[in-house]
Amino acid sequence: MNRLVQSETDQALVLGLSGEIIMDVVPELKVAIEGLAQASSKAEVVVDLGAVTFMDSSGVGLLLGLRRFCQQRDKTLHLANPAPPIKKLLDMLRLTEYFAPGGRAD
Repeated sequence: MNRLVQSETDQALVLGLSGEIIMDVVPELKVAIEGLAQASSKAEVVVDLGAVTFMDSSGVGLLLGLRRFCQQRDKTLHLANPAPPIKKLLDMLRLTEYFAPGGRAD
């Protein structure tokens, strides 16, 4: 299954993830996403989580690392369309605000 689909809008690089984002796939996704974000001229990176069915702690770590990666390159990272179980996970970890546009940097 292709877990990463790339598209662009006028303002953003949009990366759609799908399936289970777990320890086994995170290293490969990290390399791919960082490469796409680095190569893109867009200042905003949007990770669409609408088709993600499950995410473990390594998936959360991936998102945190990607946000930091983008910040270091003067890009912003936003999450879009988290499926209900993913939204619940982000809420439970108090990360919803952290990934919101203009979210806190701490």
